[in-house]
Amino acid sequence: MKLPLAIASGLILSLIALPSVTVAQSPPQTSGSATGGTVAAAPAKDAPSAPGSQSVGNAESEANSIASRIEQARKQGKDVTNAETEEKQGEAALQAGYKAEAAQHFQRAKEELGTM
Repeated sequence: MKLPLAIASGLILSLIALPSVTVAQSPPQTSGSATGGTVAAAPAKDAPSAPGSQSVGNAESEANSIASRIEQARKQGKDVTNAETEEKQGEAALQAGYKAEAAQHFQRAKEELGTM
């Protein structure tokens, strides 16, 4: 007789305790107040340039220059495979917002073209 009474009282206590835990939770805040809520992402910043690399601001204009130099070298019958690979990687880095990395790829592409 004591076992069913113990099970029943344990069940009642667990049912009473469970709703009190969920009631104690506060609903998520949707506003951007100072006490909580979502925070806007910080704007992306340029990674610092590696020593000896071209300036980060130059990366966008450099992309166009490299593309035209590759095209000129191709018309002269030169193998531009490595330069094209670096140029494509630079473009991808630039699209992703990694200007310093893009500048490094463009510099390598220029070096590849310079060795021809």
